[in-house]
Amino acid sequence: MKKSFLGHILSLCLILIISASPLALTGCSSKETLYLFNYGDYIDPEVYDLFEEKYGIRVVYDEYAAPEDMYAKFTSGSAKYDLICTSDYMMEKLIKEDLLAEINFENVENFLNINENQINATKSFDPEIKYTVPHFWGTLGILYNTETVKAEDVKSWSSVFGGKYSGRIIMPNSERDAFFVALTELGYDANTTNEKELEAAAKLLREQKKDVQAYLLDEAARVKIESGNADIAVIYNGEAYLAFENNDKLDFVTPEEGTCMWLDSFAIPKDAENKEYAEKFLNFLCSKEIAAMNFEYIYYSTPNKAVVDSLDAQIVAEKAIFPDDKIFEKATVLKYLGTETEQLYSKLWKNVKS
Repeated sequence: MKKSFLGHILSLCLILIISASPLALTGCSSKETLYLFNYGDYIDPEVYDLFEEKYGIRVVYDEYAAPEDMYAKFTSGSAKYDLICTSDYMMEKLIKEDLLAEINFENVENFLNINENQINATKSFDPEIKYTVPHFWGTLGILYNTETVKAEDVKSWSSVFGGKYSGRIIMPNSERDAFFVALTELGYDANTTNEKELEAAAKLLREQKKDVQAYLLDEAARVKIESGNADIAVIYNGEAYLAFENNDKLDFVTPEEGTCMWLDSFAIPKDAENKEYAEKFLNFLCSKEIAAMNFEYIYYSTPNKAVVDSLDAQIVAEKAIFPDDKIFEKATVLKYLGTETEQLYSKLWKNVKS
């Protein structure tokens, strides 16, 4: 099914639901504002308007590129937020540093729509499910041009090393994702804290650097492959599916050594001034209709079971969005590794890119 057709269906459903719901306050004072910190372009902008229309609460949002950028600004005190979205290992760090508030799930009734698989994955960093609500999930793999790259080559992470596709490779501009690829290629645990293993991975990434065209994330990486300006990109699965719509010569593969399963979630900072609004927004996001809007806009794997159950079988069968269960047999969720290892990562990553 084409994205445009799915969009018409979702829009029609949304219009019917909104027209049947009484609208709340139409005005909005300075106190009726929710401050949100999120990855760039990670919620359908129309969702903010619908939330304000329904509850009279305006959403002011700020964006960042990588989890480390989020943490630096969030902890600097330069801005206060009522709701943040970030990735698994960074969320674990925030929990361990006691920077998050417990969510009152009685105010997030639509959490019942979240798939058990993603709830279980959440337990790897939020064991009692006290602080977080899943937003999107997925895998890390290789998007490639089938006209210039052999399918046999990209079965392994080794395809981005060794120089065969020198100058045509896009690597993720994210230290944990880049190190995941190198550590996996070397046969090490992606969550290792062993200094020698991390230094070996950094050495491999430094040797690879001459073959890398650019370090990019998300849309910037995808566009490089869509346009034919690069042949291979280490990228998130949702971006791969979007790329297919713009270039039918592309394919996406999860290398046989295994993948990084990522889970992006929302949480409420401990010093949030509008916790009530944050929980109301979380409940809004978890509703079937709004989660469907965000899925249609982002096309990353949604954790919302109500949405998945309503999708056309052809979309659910698209493995770039909804991978086979067997992939998770070799999937790793990145963990927070402690301050000392985090500092080592930062030092080694700067050395790789300098």
